Amino acid sequence: MDDDSDTPSDRPRPTRHVPSRQAKNKPKIPVRETRATAAYFSSTNATNTSASSATETDNTPSTRVLRPLPKKRKLTTTAAASSAPTKATKRQRVEPVVNDTPILLRRYHARSKDAVGNPLYEPPLVSPPWHTLPYLVWLRVFNFVATPIRDSESRIDDLGEAVGTLLSGARTCRMTAEPALAALYKCPPFHRTYHKYPQTSFVQFLQLLARPVSETSIRYRPKVKILRIDVDALLTKKVAGHQLQLKQVLKNLPALRSLEFYHPADEPPYRDLDFHLRWKFSKEDLLDGLGPLPGGDDSVGDKTAATILESWRWNSRLGSADVALDRLPEIHALPSFQSLRKLAYVNYQLPSTTQFSARARESQEAQNSDLRAIEHFAASISALPELRHLVIESSTLANGSLLERLPKTLTHLELVNCWEITSDDLSTFLMSHGNSLVHLTLKHCQSLSLGFLPVLGTSCPNLAHLEVDLSYFRHHESYADNKPEYATLLEVDQVPTWPSSIQSIEIINMRNWTREAAEMFFGSLMKNAKALPNLRRLEFKVILNIEWRQRQEMRRSLADQMTRVFKRKWSPPKERRPLRQSNETKSKDADVDEIDTSKSPVRRSSRISGPVSAKNRALTSRKHDIGKSLAVKRGLRPRKSISSTFDADDEDSSEDELSLTDASAHRSRSKTSTAKAVGLQNDERIHGLCDVVDIQVDNQRPAERQYDMDDFLDSPEHSDTEWNSDEDDVFA
Repeated sequence: MDDDSDTPSDRPRPTRHVPSRQAKNKPKIPVRETRATAAYFSSTNATNTSASSATETDNTPSTRVLRPLPKKRKLTTTAAASSAPTKATKRQRVEPVVNDTPILLRRYHARSKDAVGNPLYEPPLVSPPWHTLPYLVWLRVFNFVATPIRDSESRIDDLGEAVGTLLSGARTCRMTAEPALAALYKCPPFHRTYHKYPQTSFVQFLQLLARPVSETSIRYRPKVKILRIDVDALLTKKVAGHQLQLKQVLKNLPALRSLEFYHPADEPPYRDLDFHLRWKFSKEDLLDGLGPLPGGDDSVGDKTAATILESWRWNSRLGSADVALDRLPEIHALPSFQSLRKLAYVNYQLPSTTQFSARARESQEAQNSDLRAIEHFAASISALPELRHLVIESSTLANGSLLERLPKTLTHLELVNCWEITSDDLSTFLMSHGNSLVHLTLKHCQSLSLGFLPVLGTSCPNLAHLEVDLSYFRHHESYADNKPEYATLLEVDQVPTWPSSIQSIEIINMRNWTREAAEMFFGSLMKNAKALPNLRRLEFKVILNIEWRQRQEMRRSLADQMTRVFKRKWSPPKERRPLRQSNETKSKDADVDEIDTSKSPVRRSSRISGPVSAKNRALTSRKHDIGKSLAVKRGLRPRKSISSTFDADDEDSSEDELSLTDASAHRSRSKTSTAKAVGLQNDERIHGLCDVVDIQVDNQRPAERQYDMDDFLDSPEHSDTEWNSDEDDVFA
């Protein structure tokens, strides 16, 4: 017996490429050998000859495989690892190292070397110095992002997206953290409720402001300047068993300049104006919150002086009896209110409609109480010398008598859902107080027509923005009482006049008028187009109860004419190139033009070109005969227009194109007649400076809620999971 008989034979370990069975070592020859495969294997064998000569013998048959075998990965083991006891360890991926450089890194370097000559992979030559931008530049950028948060009419989705973007910017780096939070805390999003991530907590906001400055990395207190609160969602709920007081909200806001309270019952459709609200504030609570903090220290961020407000919002249902209408003049005399520039009154009604019965409303006592209330209202407004923006919403106190008592220094008047305002009252106000008006906003005033437009141009020489919404809401949901209280929106003889300073005009839901009045209205704009150099935006929605053909003709003629007169013609921006590159481009274009000119054949007449074949002559005669017959059938139009659009191979397409030609000719004639009717001659009154010209003509009845694309979106991401019958057994 040999010495090595007890030891196992030194057989190779079966692997994927070296199987244990001899039957699997048969050469795999492709079924069909082509020239491409032969060339491929010959090149492969030529490259691997040196490597295989040392291990293979001459008697070994040469085998061809379709793909070269990948090299086997060899794992090196150290002596310590081999001597250690075997354990069931988790297999980890080991990156192979070639020339002390990992494969992934070598691939990255190779990709970078390949991308040197490719301009698509080259990095930009100019990179903005983001890490060196100053604080004020970042603050301006994030203030632009926070625009939907400060706009009360923005979409809920835009609000949530803006909050998420600011929070992401605050988490990016130290340079963007403070400016992003400053833009977010300038107007915290507490005036509207949204249910998308990230949501904000009013209680955590107050707790953060109450923390000492030494415990926070950023001074949050002086960053809050605008505070708009949804009372129903935030202040009516109890915190630790107690209801929040106004003093607790305002005591840690030393830089507050705007304070406004909102409630869903005061918003459209304005049918809950009589409901009682649970949360109210008193005069003492208000003054304590606006006053300085007792024993406060300015070095730690405490409020050591009284808050000076620039914007405030009064609501008759949110204040107690000590802040009633007759007490407002003395409250406005306090230092915290003397600098008000914007003031809003919500839901202030005449005493005759709330304190007297229906029979006693016409009595002398009721009339005297109404007059006293109007005098108190006007006195509270006149007590503010810096007031420029006045908002009156859902109030019957707003009538002609109140408008006469308003100060003449107002630059922005906003009347929303005021039933007693008429066009005669507004015309009288504009003639006496319209010299300083810059913004005029009129929304949902049921008794107000457009009869004030004839005096608008002469009474308001500084007016820049006019916004009118003629949609109305039901007072009672059970029956329709939202029809206009005026007989006609605008008479034919009431020609509007427009000030030369006007920049934007928006009038929607224009109804209860005739087609002649509508043509006169738009004609007043087109005739005075050259006298409106600052006009940049036009938006009209016209509702005409006429035949659909007349409405379509008006939409084609008048709306198209308005667009042609006022719409700005867009031109693509010029391409900026370096001087050397532009010269090279011009020289290349000149060379290409010379080559094309040299290769283009010389044009010759038909007489010299040679004889025409019989087939072409027959095709030409057939085309001529068909064109002639169509011209007679369509009213003997010029043959030039037919031959330019006619194709003898497709007679149906020629009929469609001729019908389109008829429609375009009819449209051009209707445009010409409308232009002549309004007094236009050629292009002498082309304005061409408006960025937005939106004119809609239809007969759609205005609804309280206008559905748009947001109402038909897919279900949100966090929707319910699909039901699986295996999980729930209904009959168990």
